[in-house]
Amino acid sequence: MGDEHGESWTQVIYKRKEKFFNPIRQNYGHIQALKQNLQEYSELNYVPIIVFSIDADLKVKTNAKVIYSVKLLKTIREFAAETITEQQKEEIYAKLLALNVRDKEVRTQHVEGIHKKKAEVTNQVSANICPKCGGELITRKGKYGDFKGCKNYPKCRFTITN
Repeated sequence: MGDEHGESWTQVIYKRKEKFFNPIRQNYGHIQALKQNLQEYSELNYVPIIVFSIDADLKVKTNAKVIYSVKLLKTIREFAAETITEQQKEEIYAKLLALNVRDKEVRTQHVEGIHKKKAEVTNQVSANICPKCGGELITRKGKYGDFKGCKNYPKCRFTITN
């Protein structure tokens, strides 16, 4: 369960609820990393698609392409316009292969960096500072109870439940 703007989603496995990072946000981060590393291919069209196993029971409010794995090929074909040559595909593949982190230590550092960033966000929120824009976080009343939201709304849409 989740929505486009939330920081995390919830999955229920055998009546046990677990939170996980919003895959739409994670996908956005991946696309930004691709754009940064493939700047020489400015003509690339990035299509964010988030795929779940057929076993998942999706309860998601979003306009993003959040689909089941059995619909992946059909969804990809909807966007099948050729925009790059075969040679460019091979060059991009080689570049991404070289960027892929296989070293355990480097991967561990990457994960530690993510945890550090998460701790920084928690500290900022505790100090009522918006981690997205640096604005002030204020308590607001919503349909499902109180939450902290950025004072710069609607420019900044950061929210977190109390």
